[in-house]
Amino acid sequence: MNGPPLVSIFNDGVSINLNRSEIERQRAAEEEEELADHKRRQEQLANELENAFDDLDCDDTLNSSTHHYSDEEDDFDSGCDGKRTLPPASVPPPRMQSNGMMNLFDHAPATPAKDGGGPAPEDGLAVRELRLLLESKTRELEHVTREMYDQCHKHEQQIGELEKRLLIEQAEKDRANMTRDQTRELLVQSKTKISELEDAAEKLRAKVSGLEDQNVKLVAELEQKNMMLQDSLHRYRMLEQNSAQKADRHTDALLKQTEERHNAKVAMMQQQIDNLRSELDDRQQDCRRLEARYAELQKSREALLIEQSETVQRLQDQLEDSQRQCSNLLSRTKAQGDSEQERLRLRSRINALEQEQSEMRQTIHDLTHRLEKSNAELELMDSIVHGQANGVDASSGDRKQPNANVTAGYTFAQRNLIGSTPNNNNRGGDGNDDGDSRVVRLKNELRVCMTGQQEKRESIRQLEANLQAKDRELEQLKRDEGETLVQMNQYKEDAFRLASKCRILEQELEKLSVEGQSAKKDSDRPSVGGSAGTHRRRSSYDVRQEALEDKIFALQQAKLEADEQIELLEREKAQLTERCKTLDGEAGTCAALKLEVEKQKFLLADAQQECERLKRLYIEVSGAKEELGRELSTLRAQDSAKQIAALQEQAVSLERALQLAELKASELSKLLDKEKTSHEELLKQVSCGMDASGQKKGGSVGGGGGAGTASGNSCTKCIDGLTQISKLEIENLKLQSACSSQLREIGELKVQLNEQHATITELHKRLDLKAERDQLIDELKEKAAQFEQIIRNQISTNSSSATTSDSATSPIRQRVASRDQSVGTADEAADSGATSEDRSSATPIDQQDIRRQLRDQEQKVREEMAKAFAGQIKQIEERFRAQFARFEENIDTLKTELYDRVAELKVRNQEVEVLKCAIVTEREKMRELLAQKDADARALFDKQSELMGRYKAEVANGQKKVQFLERELQEKRELCASERQSMEKLIAQITAERKMFREREQEMNDRFQEVETEYQKSLDLVTEKYQSAKKTALNYKKYAEDKEQHMLKEYDRIKEGYNVALQKVQTRMKEALEGKEQHLREKIAKLEAEYESKLQHVRQKS
Repeated sequence: MNGPPLVSIFNDGVSINLNRSEIERQRAAEEEEELADHKRRQEQLANELENAFDDLDCDDTLNSSTHHYSDEEDDFDSGCDGKRTLPPASVPPPRMQSNGMMNLFDHAPATPAKDGGGPAPEDGLAVRELRLLLESKTRELEHVTREMYDQCHKHEQQIGELEKRLLIEQAEKDRANMTRDQTRELLVQSKTKISELEDAAEKLRAKVSGLEDQNVKLVAELEQKNMMLQDSLHRYRMLEQNSAQKADRHTDALLKQTEERHNAKVAMMQQQIDNLRSELDDRQQDCRRLEARYAELQKSREALLIEQSETVQRLQDQLEDSQRQCSNLLSRTKAQGDSEQERLRLRSRINALEQEQSEMRQTIHDLTHRLEKSNAELELMDSIVHGQANGVDASSGDRKQPNANVTAGYTFAQRNLIGSTPNNNNRGGDGNDDGDSRVVRLKNELRVCMTGQQEKRESIRQLEANLQAKDRELEQLKRDEGETLVQMNQYKEDAFRLASKCRILEQELEKLSVEGQSAKKDSDRPSVGGSAGTHRRRSSYDVRQEALEDKIFALQQAKLEADEQIELLEREKAQLTERCKTLDGEAGTCAALKLEVEKQKFLLADAQQECERLKRLYIEVSGAKEELGRELSTLRAQDSAKQIAALQEQAVSLERALQLAELKASELSKLLDKEKTSHEELLKQVSCGMDASGQKKGGSVGGGGGAGTASGNSCTKCIDGLTQISKLEIENLKLQSACSSQLREIGELKVQLNEQHATITELHKRLDLKAERDQLIDELKEKAAQFEQIIRNQISTNSSSATTSDSATSPIRQRVASRDQSVGTADEAADSGATSEDRSSATPIDQQDIRRQLRDQEQKVREEMAKAFAGQIKQIEERFRAQFARFEENIDTLKTELYDRVAELKVRNQEVEVLKCAIVTEREKMRELLAQKDADARALFDKQSELMGRYKAEVANGQKKVQFLERELQEKRELCASERQSMEKLIAQITAERKMFREREQEMNDRFQEVETEYQKSLDLVTEKYQSAKKTALNYKKYAEDKEQHMLKEYDRIKEGYNVALQKVQTRMKEALEGKEQHLREKIAKLEAEYESKLQHVRQKS
């Protein structure tokens, strides 16, 4: 019973690797105990065997068996030592062999103990049987140990694979943790950026609100200023009731118009000067272009000459002159081709000038038509003016007659007052003198305009004559151009013919040279008929040479003729260019004349408008009083009490709305502060929970699940809080905009209230003035009633003479009524009442006395009224005379200014002409400079021809380099494009990897938790099994001698149970992993959707 425990499976530490120090210590203590028991039992067995087998003769078997035991012991020792250090799978620990030996020899020493004596034959048989049994048992034990070794090897391999998987999963977990930390840092950075952006947005909103408030204030101030300006303008208009102020305004307007016209004329002159300058710049640019073109032509010509001279040098010495002439002719033909291009350009330019000329003709025709119309209108005006002058002269001749006072003295004052005194006739005469002087001035102005128009007509006729002359010149130029083109074609044909002749002569010369060489060879050979052949050949050669000389002479003559013709064509070309330049200058002058004609049209229209304005002045002055009276009546009729009450009601309602809005804003700000505080607390809680979950590495499943649920709840709360905050912020913004609009409206209404208060004060003042006027009118009415009663009382006392007074005074009253219509209606009513009463109660006795009294009273009243009206009329006439004098002074000043401006314009025109002369002189100087430059260019041409070769080579090299660089640039662009594509792919891969890392992190966390739980379960099961195995092993120690079969059955049962348990664990792990993966996928989808919604909210806020 004290033998070692038979733990074949559960003593091996390789099967399950537990990373705990307590378990390892327990195992080490158990192993030490087992080793001590094993050594003790081995010593006991050795002693018993020595005592039992002393009498046997075959010591070899015993030695071999002892050696075998010793080997087994060594193996067992090594297996036990390897259990501490986790040996490799190649060294199997044979533990059952020693245990079997021990069990067998526990039974074996029973027989010798009974006898206690020496050896016997039965003992030998028993020993043999025991040996046979021992061998069989050893074989069985070896077989069992091998099977156990195989199973242990398999389990160790599985454990190694699981350990590898665990290491891989731990590495993936570390990576996932790293990515998680990085994502947390990015999230913190993004949150900080979002907070900074929100702070910046809040600052900008504050600035915008401040600017809006400033804008509202400025708008209110502007409206106040506008209202004040309108009030001041209204007051100014009210104050400008007198006609003198209107006259001043009119004169100011006239001055402004004249100043504007003068400024317009000055601007037009400036534009003309700028146009001339721009044309001068264009001409200079054209000259520069022509110079560059001339230099290029010279260079091309020299290059052609050099090439032809190189070709001529290759020929023989006899035809050098002819080849040079031909090359010169060819070069001339090419130069003629260039001149043809220039001629085509000149032709296109001449066509353009012809089009401009046709347009100028059309415009001149239109202008002449307009001038004829304006001349007809001016003739009509002259006839009207002459007719008026004759009428004025006739009226002045008839003014001496006494009966002509009524027609001649009809002035503005007499038009308004019909029944005036005879003193007004002289004043009417003065008004006619003023009108005559005005007419004379207008006539003088019209004559000045007519003379100016005549001068312009003459200038236009001169221009038309110049245009006709230019047309003729253009036609002549066209004809010359046609002739030159014909000559050019002829010269081209001649040059082509001469070139063909030269080619033929070159071919003949080559043939002759070949024949000469062959003749020399033949002359070297001695032959009989050689002399005759050479003579013939020489004669033929001489003939051909003479013909060639004749042809060369003819070609030289043709060349000279062609040179002369080319010189003539160049001269004609120069003449054409000069004519084109002159035509361009004349076109500019025509444009200037057009502008002058338009100016004269504007001046004519202005003069006519001034005449009409002078006619309308009188009508405006007469209608001014009526307009002022109407304005006064409308101002009296206006009532603004209702408007004031309505505005006050609006102001009260708006103040109430403002108070309500302020209360709402304060409540919303409080709610916002509460939400912000709650949101900050939630964020703190979430951050604390995340830190706590990060610090935890292991633990139970329930704890992990609780933390996940808490973080999910906190995330959902954060999202809900963020959505509520965003909603509240949107509502706050809306309310802020509404408050700002209401504040604006309140400011506007306050401004309107202030304006209405000002209008109310003005209206109160006007009402006070109206009340004072009404009082004055009532007093005047009372006085008039008293006066009427006094007259009636006088008439009632003199009622005796009523009948006679009616017949006598009726014609007198009619005359008085017809002569003096401005007398009040109250007097007429009194007179009619008096006459009716006189008719009823009059006596013939007192009629003469009453008549006299009435006449005296009427005469007194008439004289007083006439004096009063005469004083008023004098005042009015003095005013109008002063105004008329002011008008005349203003008109005189304006005319003097006009004359001054006209003189200034003439001076400016003279200056423009001087500038034109200066431009012409500058052009001549430029031509001289161009000639000098041509000479210098010809001198520098030789040097430039040498440099051109170098430059061409350098340009070719530069082009090659440019092409090479362009290729490199294209390659670099392609590389950049490929790098961009690769970067895009990398970004996509990084995003995918981040997603994968997140998923892996979640999966690894879940797997780690599951593995921990399963590990705990397996540990519990293993410990239970270990305890049960220990118990079974102890029991097996007790009953091992009789129950070997039971031990094998138990071994198989434990093995099957272990396999079944492993399969179950594996299936559970797979199912749990699949469920967790599905759950994690759903969670990840939800988290991604929530994260996208948060990002959208953040973007909307920013």
